[in-house]
Amino acid sequence: MIAETTKPSDGVDLLLIYPPWASLGSRGILQNSLPPLGILSIASYAEQQGFRVQVLDVHAERLDDKEVAARIAGAKPRYVGISVLTNMAVPAHYIARLAKQAAPTCKVIAGGVHAEALPEEMLRNSAIDAVARGDGEETMVDILRDLPFSGIKGLSYRSGNRVVHNPPRPVEKDLDKYPFPAYHLIDFKKYFPAVGTYRRLPAISMLVTRGCIGHCTFCNSARTVLRTRTPASVIAQIKLLRYQYGIRQIQFYDDTFTVMRKNVIEVCRLLAEEKIDVTWVAYIRGDCFSEEVAAAMKKAGCHQVLIGVETGDEQIMKNVRKPIDKEKYRQAVATAHKHGMEVRASFILGLPGETRQSMQASLDLAKSMDVDLVQVNLLTPYPGTEVFNYAVENNLLIHRNWSEYGQDKVLMNLPTVSTQELYDFEKYSYRAFYMRPIVLFRQLRRVVSLRQIRDLFAAFCMLILGAVMYKPPQWECWKKWKEEDFQDLTLETPLRLRLTHELRQGDVFT
Repeated sequence: MIAETTKPSDGVDLLLIYPPWASLGSRGILQNSLPPLGILSIASYAEQQGFRVQVLDVHAERLDDKEVAARIAGAKPRYVGISVLTNMAVPAHYIARLAKQAAPTCKVIAGGVHAEALPEEMLRNSAIDAVARGDGEETMVDILRDLPFSGIKGLSYRSGNRVVHNPPRPVEKDLDKYPFPAYHLIDFKKYFPAVGTYRRLPAISMLVTRGCIGHCTFCNSARTVLRTRTPASVIAQIKLLRYQYGIRQIQFYDDTFTVMRKNVIEVCRLLAEEKIDVTWVAYIRGDCFSEEVAAAMKKAGCHQVLIGVETGDEQIMKNVRKPIDKEKYRQAVATAHKHGMEVRASFILGLPGETRQSMQASLDLAKSMDVDLVQVNLLTPYPGTEVFNYAVENNLLIHRNWSEYGQDKVLMNLPTVSTQELYDFEKYSYRAFYMRPIVLFRQLRRVVSLRQIRDLFAAFCMLILGAVMYKPPQWECWKKWKEEDFQDLTLETPLRLRLTHELRQGDVFT
C-alpha cells in the first residue's frame, strides 16, 4: 500500500528523468542524442489526465550530480520516474538516491527495458520503490492516482524481503489513444542525429510502431506484440514537428517500419500529397522491402534506409534467429539504390559462433552489396535477451558492469575468437570499407552542409585514424559508482532468467 502523501501546492506530480550514458567516450560525436520518446509519451498522457509533469534529460543537458539534485529539489515532485537502459543503470541507481535526498517524501519508479528485465536488482536499492514493466502510460497514471501498488497491473515492488510481481498489463493495441510526445517539455537545441544519417537539420526521431515480429536472440524487442499507429496520426505528428517546431528531418527508428506494408505506403502517400517539407530515414528489413514500398518512400522524401544485416555468415544468421537470405539483402540494397536512396548497413561482431572467417564474410558482404555506409558494433548481451541468458548459463559473460554495455566493448568470452581479435577486426573493418576510392567519393558527394563536413571529419579521425576530435563530457560523478554501491537490501533471487517478451506478455515470475 502506498503511504498517504500530501500534494505540494508549488511542486509537480511527476518528474520524469532520463539518466546519462555515463561511459560516453570518444564516439560521442558519432552517437545520436535524440529525445527520450518513451518518457515523453508518458508525460503527455499524464498531462492529459490532469497531472503536472516535468522532464529532466540528464544526458542531453550534460548535467552533473549536483545539478540533478538541485533540479529535483526545485521540482518538489510527488513521484519520480526514471527510464533505465542497461548502460544507464548505475547512474539511474544514483539518481534514485539523489531523489530521496532532494525530495524525501517522493516515490521513485523505475521503468525501461533494463529495469523490467532485472526488477529484483533494481529493487535492492531502497531508494527505488517500484518497477514498471511494459508500456508505461497507464501504469504511471494509476500510480499518480495513488492507487495501492498491489492493485496496479504491470508493477513490481517489495514486500518484506521478496519482490511482488503483479500480473502484466494487457497490451494496448490502439496507439492512437496516446497523445503525441510532450515535446514542449524539452529543448530541441540539445538534440542531434547520428553522423551520416541526416540530410537537413534540425532532425528529430519518431516511432510509428511498438513491438517486433522478429525472434532475434540479441534484441529486447524480439517476439513482443507489434502495434502501429494509423497513418493519419503519423502525418499529424509530422505536421506538428514541422510547422510548430521547425523540424526538417525525421529519423524513424522503428525496428519494423516496413513490415506493415499498407500502412507505410499510406503514410508515404499522405506525406507526398500534402507536400510536407521534411526529409527522412527509416529502418527496413531485407525480407520486407519491395519496388512499390521503395518508390513510395522516395517520393515522400526518404533519402536513406538503414538495414540490420548483422552477419555475413549463414550459420550465425540461423544461430541468432534472423535467417534472411543474403540475396534478399542484396536485392533490398539494389532496390533502394534504384530509387535514389542511400543504404546504411549495420553488422554485429562477436555473436555466438563468430570466427575470423565469419567476420571476414561480414565485411565481404558489406562490400559486395555496395552499401553506402557501414556501422560495426560489438555484441552487447542485454538482459532480457536470449543471448544474455546464453552467456550467463554457459559462463561466458565477462562482467556485469552495466555502464560498459554500449556496443563498443567485448562482453562475452567466445571459444571461437579472442577478445583482441574482435577489437582488431572492428578497427580493420572500418578502414577496409571506408578507405576505398568509391566510398570516399560518395561521402564527399553527399555533403550539403558545414555541419556534415565537421561530422564526417570527426568520424574519419575517430574510426580511421584512431584520434579524438571532440572531448566527451567530464562525468566522473556518474562513472565512479558501481551497482552494488546502491544495493543496500537483501531480496530473494529469481529462480531463472527471464526474457523481455515473457515479462511483458505473460506471468513468468517464480
